[in-house]
Amino acid sequence: MPYRVKVHFEKKYTAVKVTDGHNTYVDINGKKLEELDVNSGDMFEISVALFNGAGTVIVDAKDGGADIHFPPYRIPADCDYDGNIKVPRTAAASQSDVDKLSEEIEAIKQRMGP
Repeated sequence: MPYRVKVHFEKKYTAVKVTDGHNTYVDINGKKLEELDVNSGDMFEISVALFNGAGTVIVDAKDGGADIHFPPYRIPADCDYDGNIKVPRTAAASQSDVDKLSEEIEAIKQRMGP
């Protein structure tokens, strides 16, 4: 049974192609997802075939002159509860980022006083 996925673009890209690694996806409105120019906030809804409970979404694009090959999205594991994925992925904070933020918060607390 296919899995409905909503691909959200967080930035502007050109020459976007969305595939399963072999075939180009077509959104639910019949638009083939290749050689697209997308803007921040654009969204395309696709149907992803699952084999042994998993599917793949691969996004390639250009950002200026740079070719970008985003890491593959594992479906449904990389989706939220509503079937959404974001391009680029929302990065998880590293432990060093969390530690640095904690130090900054403590410094602000000390400056503000009781």
